Amino acid sequence: MGSKNINRDIEFSVERGNSVMIENMDEAVDAVLMPVISRQFIIRGKNKIMKFGGKDLTLHANFRMFLHTKLNNPHYPPEVQAETTLINFTVTEEGLADQLLTLVVGKERPDLAK
Repeated sequence: MGSKNINRDIEFSVERGNSVMIENMDEAVDAVLMPVISRQFIIRGKNKIMKFGGKDLTLHANFRMFLHTKLNNPHYPPEVQAETTLINFTVTEEGLADQLLTLVVGKERPDLAK
């Protein structure tokens, strides 16, 4: 988020259908991202138009935005949680061992896996 060209990069990606990844997010989400996060667009003809940074952008169907944080247990505002999918990639060694054991038992002895 600290990049001086972040608005220009997001504008470019929205219109061209590229993906954007914003890394090292804090719990506070910058207000400039809210039109993108909340998918605020209007339909004009066949195009979806999004207002971003004072500009009207044509929203490309392939556009995706990913928000990444290193925080262990982030608490985002309810409006962000309602509009996004949160995925926790944290796994403990014990949890991974349990998952792998379940897969092996399922392959070797399907009768025990049920």
